[in-house]
Amino acid sequence: MRRHSLSAAAAAFIICISSLSAIAGVIEDRKANFKANNTSMRAIGEALSFDDFDAVVGEAEKIAAWAMVMPDYFPEGSGEGTSAKPAIWSDFAGFKNAAAANHEAARDLIKAAQSEDAAQVGAALKALGASCKACHQKFKSW
Repeated sequence: MRRHSLSAAAAAFIICISSLSAIAGVIEDRKANFKANNTSMRAIGEALSFDDFDAVVGEAEKIAAWAMVMPDYFPEGSGEGTSAKPAIWSDFAGFKNAAAANHEAARDLIKAAQSEDAAQVGAALKALGASCKACHQKFKSW
């Protein structure tokens, strides 16, 4: 009987360690994705100054792709020690809606860049930045 309870405790410990390792990995991955997203935003601003609409499209596609999967990088329990506010998990539907709004703003930027109208691209870039800011205000601690 005692051997069985020790085995159960050992199994529970291994599962706990595995879960913590998985959470640490997802946090690391999401930080890398947000950093890449920021790099894309900067690259878009620079590309726009040269009317390099193809570069704008390429970077906006990266942002749109990240926005589609962003909520997957916020599993329950992955907020500890990060700048993620608890509101992400208490209002996960709202968080998913914010990610969807970011995705749509990135898609709008792609369409604007394909038109090669610098003013339209500038407005779409501003709207994309606003979608980032709105999400950060509600779901990120500074």
